[in-house]
Amino acid sequence: MYTPLRTALPPYVCAAANLAAALALATVLAPGTPLVDEPARAAYVRDHVALWRAGWSLWIVAAISLLAFYRWWSQRVGAGRGPLALAVAGFVADLVAESVLIVVAPDQPEMARASFALTGGVANGLYTLAGVLLTLRTPHMRGAFAAWTWAVWASGAALSMAALLEAQLLTAAATAVLFALFIPWCVAMGRRHP
Repeated sequence: MYTPLRTALPPYVCAAANLAAALALATVLAPGTPLVDEPARAAYVRDHVALWRAGWSLWIVAAISLLAFYRWWSQRVGAGRGPLALAVAGFVADLVAESVLIVVAPDQPEMARASFALTGGVANGLYTLAGVLLTLRTPHMRGAFAAWTWAVWASGAALSMAALLEAQLLTAAATAVLFALFIPWCVAMGRRHP
């Protein structure tokens, strides 16, 4: 039997998981990111290892929820395997990057630099490209909602480019814009496509 609440669950779970991860980034993870100069960054991570690991674990949960959301969306619009394959590749990059941040970076802070580029640049870029492909295959995406959707992907692209260029302030700004747009957009997607 068709139950709208159950079938619309992935976008709501994705919104909640990404909200939790974004809040962790803005609070407990921020002092350990490249926005902070060494050696303060490494000292913060060493002194707050449990919080650091918990915060990055939330990002892994958020990535899993994004995969579930993309699968849900892909099934609704008959998008085929391409977008989901890109999202899975993004997840692999994310999982590697965040695992290094959780396990290795507290003792070897020099490993964090490549991990930030991998998660922010590569993984986010693949997720963004998958979202673009799903958008192009979604019928009836028009008007203000279409503009909102394209703003999400534009901010995702800006984040990826900034992370790969190691432009830290631009990365932080693009991250803030992306999640301010993306989290309520997921909820709106759930309401539009139950």
